Amino acid sequence: MYAIVGPYVLLAAIAVALLVAVNRDLISTIQFRIMMIGAAVLALAWSVFLGAVWREYG
Repeated sequence: MYAIVGPYVLLAAIAVALLVAVNRDLISTIQFRIMMIGAAVLALAWSVFLGAVWREYG
């Protein structure tokens, strides 16, 4: 169960961090951009992986 929702929880946490970063003008830092892109790629890759496994075993 945690494997399914884990990346989405991470993406939601990063979205909250994005709101804080915009309010504090931290959005221009490269570390924050890397973190946002990494979280989005992880969630997308995990969705594709789960979709492939679900089709094979579902």
